[in-house]
Amino acid sequence: MQNRLFNYSGNRKTCIIISVLAFAIYMVTAYANYGFHHADELFQIIEYAGIKSGTFTPCIAWEYDAQIRPMLQPAICLAFLKFFAKLSVTDPFVISLAMRMFAATLSFVAILLFVRSTATKIQNTKHRTVYLALSLLLWFLPYIACRFSSETFGAAFFLLALAVYFSGGKSVLSRVLFGFCVALSFIFRFQMGIAIFGFGLWALIIDKRNWKYFVVPVTSFAVTYLVLGVCIDSWFYGEFVFTPYKYFNEVGAGKFDSEPWWFFLYNLVSRPTYFIGIPLAAAIVYLLVRNPKNPYLWCIIPFLIVHSLIAHKEVRFMFPMAFLFPAILMSAFERLDQRFVGRKLWKVVCYAFMLIFIGINVIGLGVNMTKSAGQQTCYLAKYIRDKHKEDKVNIIHSWYSNPYGPYGGISGFYRNENATMQKFNNIYGLRMLLKTDAVNFLTCRKCDLEKMVCEGEFAESNPFDVLKNMGFVFISQSMPKFAEKICKYYSGFDDCDMLYVFQYVGEEYKPKPSDYNDAVLFYSDCEQGEATEMAYSGNCSSPVYGEKCYSVTIDDSISKLNNAKKLSVSMFLYQKDTVPDACVAFEMLGDGEKKLWNVVKTVDITSKTNQWVNITADFGMPDNYKEYSRFKVYLYNPSETEMYCDDIFAVFY
Repeated sequence: MQNRLFNYSGNRKTCIIISVLAFAIYMVTAYANYGFHHADELFQIIEYAGIKSGTFTPCIAWEYDAQIRPMLQPAICLAFLKFFAKLSVTDPFVISLAMRMFAATLSFVAILLFVRSTATKIQNTKHRTVYLALSLLLWFLPYIACRFSSETFGAAFFLLALAVYFSGGKSVLSRVLFGFCVALSFIFRFQMGIAIFGFGLWALIIDKRNWKYFVVPVTSFAVTYLVLGVCIDSWFYGEFVFTPYKYFNEVGAGKFDSEPWWFFLYNLVSRPTYFIGIPLAAAIVYLLVRNPKNPYLWCIIPFLIVHSLIAHKEVRFMFPMAFLFPAILMSAFERLDQRFVGRKLWKVVCYAFMLIFIGINVIGLGVNMTKSAGQQTCYLAKYIRDKHKEDKVNIIHSWYSNPYGPYGGISGFYRNENATMQKFNNIYGLRMLLKTDAVNFLTCRKCDLEKMVCEGEFAESNPFDVLKNMGFVFISQSMPKFAEKICKYYSGFDDCDMLYVFQYVGEEYKPKPSDYNDAVLFYSDCEQGEATEMAYSGNCSSPVYGEKCYSVTIDDSISKLNNAKKLSVSMFLYQKDTVPDACVAFEMLGDGEKKLWNVVKTVDITSKTNQWVNITADFGMPDNYKEYSRFKVYLYNPSETEMYCDDIFAVFY
């Protein structure tokens, strides 16, 4: 097998070295990229597996009740959970590492077999070595390859299907295997059906395969889907279900955020870095003009067009096609090289481009091998697991920074029973969230730190200095300093999500005299509200429109306030459109008709629509406020335009 695997190239020894090096990089990347790239990787695979495993109490996403997710991958995850349970291994980071290494190995093998079956299309044997290196080590591919996600598994089996097809075998066994791999690709990720359909058209129209060739693969596909799709889905959901039908109905309902049609085109150019993205886009255009029969185009173009027509778009949706980018680049380069070979300028350009490309690629690979995955929220969870496993901890977090569930739901898989989580939404209420019987941590995303900390009297201050003076010492961040500096040059990396971690050290730092020492915090999680689907966190939010023009209200006694001079109100707001008369209201009530009402209009705070956004409104306290008996804080919207609020904080200081 080894001899056959590398015989396609003129330099077998070099290919073996590249492959061994690549596999080592895949394993290191799998080790470093703990956590999840997107919440679906956790909540719709691992947490679903928890339903059957009995090893933890899972957090069930709404998609489970809607029965729109295939369950083959949760079933594989279940096998991992059961295996480690037999070994009495309960550390979620050990278990998830094994799953990532499995995903990385699967992807690695799929890429090798795909390259082996397609490299013969490249006439220059020296270029085949470059093709192998590019296919394995394009800087973002090892990261995608090690994800235990539907995108990665769908892509791996699609590559295996192409490898079987291009190997040239037309035996019954070969066609059964082709249909089997195509079916698995579709089961793991339904959207792969677009690329599968495109390749099927190419095989029929361009490759001139007789329709009889497809009888066996289609039969194999149907049997595989019946056994590994319908049967496993029905077992997991507890009743017969055909998930593709339900999934596409749900997608067509338009319940998700929308992006412009050019979203994927822009990210195709920018995310790999412009130095790689522009040649990639140019290669696609060049092949469309000069070689429209290229089989990889027939997979990528329909995939890109259909996803561009769908309102909801995310960069990860294009991950499966990323594994075909090296083939696209090499196909275009091969044609250009045949045209300009022998010209000195062409040779100089190729060598210069290669040197720059290698530099960009090595740096990108290095960053991916030193940071946790995606939003990096699991960084603090792992830090606590490694250094405070037996300690009781109190985690004060900003939005999207909860290490056990950045979107509101708390992961049962990663959850630490010794940890409590409290949402930090206002600098003046921060000290009241501390617990004397626990190790106190504060965590916040890089993009949120300044706006969360530098409020009121702390405006224009250094947030690290403010927190230090409040007793919080900076201990770590989820990305090394060198990687943080590199991120600004790679749009594929987003240091916005980098986590800063602080630990409260008590009297080690003496707080500066300030009004916040007498601050009083009031909070409503709006769980007594409605609109489950619109909740920012928990299960409910407060709808504020039409007949329900007043939100859930914080209503309490003035006597609870200390010598307050200011009120800072923050909440999460979701609005379908801006409303001129909507406002954050602060009301004080006294005896009889005595009343004071003050407002800050929402249009003066934010213009963002169709997304949850944190807003803050500040009020001055009147000198005679103690003459009143009660106060109220709420959101007011007299219009019919849909508006929702969640997690209302009111801090008097």
